Amino acid sequence: MKNILLAGATGFLGNQILQELGKEDFKITAVSRTKIKNLPENAQEQIIDFDCLKELNFPETDHVYLALGRPMYLHNLAGLINKDLKEGLSLVDYEYQLQIAKKALEVGAKSITLISAIGSSASSINYYLRTKGKLEEEIVKLSFNSINIFRPGHIVGNKGRFDTIFADLVSAITDPFLVGPAKKFRSISIKNLPKVVVNLSSQEKSGINYYEFIDFKKSKIVGVWRAKLTIAALLVDLICCDKHQNGDRM
Repeated sequence: MKNILLAGATGFLGNQILQELGKEDFKITAVSRTKIKNLPENAQEQIIDFDCLKELNFPETDHVYLALGRPMYLHNLAGLINKDLKEGLSLVDYEYQLQIAKKALEVGAKSITLISAIGSSASSINYYLRTKGKLEEEIVKLSFNSINIFRPGHIVGNKGRFDTIFADLVSAITDPFLVGPAKKFRSISIKNLPKVVVNLSSQEKSGINYYEFIDFKKSKIVGVWRAKLTIAALLVDLICCDKHQNGDRM
């Protein structure tokens, strides 16, 4: 039975990855700052203080999954990032994840899976993508046998926020026009991405493996996000979300 270490299990994508890992014959340790809801039977939680990572001890690990990340809004992804958010990105998206990767190596991990983002580059003018790119560069320097870096585009399905529902709607309209080299920027559903991540990373191919939209499509696990029947549904979601948020402000 493989020992899995997962960071980011309370997040939008991380929790869904946890649920997929829970379907496999794994022994999972999910590290978190707060209590994790819907913990699978084959998982245990380890509540930690991320500011004290250097002093922490993790259990024996074969494969570490990194899915930590600060919540980002549409205007942030467009490059509007203030000083506080920059500091948060540097700490959570970069420093914490790099420290966890190094700690996992110390307890025997041979494989690592990192959730990054499409367009990530250490030389990007976008601070968010630059942070992701810098982390990728540091991760590939570490002595893991199998390094799996996933670079999804927009992840469809976060219905708790107006801006993400709006991004879902935009993706439904624009995805069919993203062809050729631009195809890698297409979105993928939260229902599908965790399955793709667990399936491809569990193969533990040696070396450094980058996975983008075309690789998600090739996995043939499930069909990738399609615009059929979704535009009308997303418009309804937008209206309902707006009403809910307006109601909260009253």
